[in-house]
Amino acid sequence: MRYLSLKNGNADAFTGLEAAIVLIAFVVVAAVFSYVVLGAGFYTTQKSQQVVHAGVTEAASNIIDKGGVYLFYPDGVSQCIRFDIALASGGIPVDIDKLEMTMSTPNMTPEKILPNHIPGDLYPAPGYWSVYQQSPNPQTDNLLRDGELFTIHLTPPSDMPLTSRSKFTLELNPENGASLSIERNIPAGLKNQTTLLY
Repeated sequence: MRYLSLKNGNADAFTGLEAAIVLIAFVVVAAVFSYVVLGAGFYTTQKSQQVVHAGVTEAASNIIDKGGVYLFYPDGVSQCIRFDIALASGGIPVDIDKLEMTMSTPNMTPEKILPNHIPGDLYPAPGYWSVYQQSPNPQTDNLLRDGELFTIHLTPPSDMPLTSRSKFTLELNPENGASLSIERNIPAGLKNQTTLLY
């Protein structure tokens, strides 16, 4: 019976085999560790993107005012404000039924303007606003979508008349996203006619 000798070449071969096993073990451990680290990195990146996206959604308003803001007198005496709103680029649709508005002047604290929910109302009661027109096509759900334009008519509260050289601020608060602030000045020499405000 012959026994395998561990001297000379046989011992060197056994040592090389041990080194190979240790090296393979290190490679396997490093691969598992890198997989865990990369997985955690991808997860963190995904969560960061979600947080940034949510922050941008909350910080940016979904609605913008399009065109000018006008002050007109539907019955020759009472004042009414008219302006158009549209969906911001990349914004999500806005439910106009859940839109909240407040109006203020430098001398008056903000006052809530209520919706009257009467489509096409040219002259809402004082302290109320209405969707006068929807273009290009009227919608029954009052959902402002991309490419649509809603014309808003708003009657200032009776205790907040707009006079020459005065200023007012409208705050539109949609259900999602930041509010839209519309600030305008009443020009000097105001007459009972349609006036573009600046």
